[in-house]
Amino acid sequence: MKIENHKLKSVEGDFDILYQETSNHSNKFATALPDTIVIHYTAGSSLQSSADWLCNHDAQASAHIIVGKKGKIIQLAAFDTITWHAGISQWNERKNLNKFSIGIEIDNAGLLEKRADGYYTHFGEKVKESNVVIAKHKFDQEEKAWEAFTQEQIKVVEKICFILKEQYNIIEIVGHDDIAPERKRDPGPAWPLRKLKETILYGRKDDNSDQITNLSKGIVTADYLNIRSKPSAQSSKVTDPIPKGTKLKILETKGDWSYVKVEIEGWVSKKWLKTF
Repeated sequence: MKIENHKLKSVEGDFDILYQETSNHSNKFATALPDTIVIHYTAGSSLQSSADWLCNHDAQASAHIIVGKKGKIIQLAAFDTITWHAGISQWNERKNLNKFSIGIEIDNAGLLEKRADGYYTHFGEKVKESNVVIAKHKFDQEEKAWEAFTQEQIKVVEKICFILKEQYNIIEIVGHDDIAPERKRDPGPAWPLRKLKETILYGRKDDNSDQITNLSKGIVTADYLNIRSKPSAQSSKVTDPIPKGTKLKILETKGDWSYVKVEIEGWVSKKWLKTF
């Protein structure tokens, strides 16, 4: 697979790619953009139904591509064109992420409903127990049920992100929930977002290695340290404050903030960490 004229193209049939043009888009990106990839789930009933909806003017929404459960790709807009996938959004002091980002939708029902005989999608389809992930979203307080993503989707999205980074100035990969935490929960805890970021942005292959960064371990020095969803004192708290003496892994550092892992993950003020 490669990018040609800002569109995905299969190389000797290595990927199943279909182009279905949407009219739901704006102008071309500004110079040096896009620089961000935003990951979504569709919450739709199928790959094709989601594509059809995002091509419908009434939707007032779109994305650049959708990835189906078997790895099929439908591209809705060229990568040099602004689509309408982010909505009201903000990340690292920038608002309206549509102007800066490529939107990747993944065919997935998202949050599931527990019934007496099993788990169901919001459109009434029963989901096999093996395709259910019970997990707590980083912005929620309790565990919920989510539809699992397929291995084909994970591999295809990783490949797409890799060639997008090669072609464009991609410096960030985020979830829709990261840029719109008050409104959205996609792609949710069933999607391996951190692993994707580590692989594409930092070239890290081992998800459980202590060699993730030069500052791989730390200990909390404040009496209680807030852990937040984004590297900002104004962003929402992920959970209760971390008590003094808590040991953790430091996965990433940006300026005065470190992204850490205890039993949860989030951003903390670096000045309250002692590293070793």
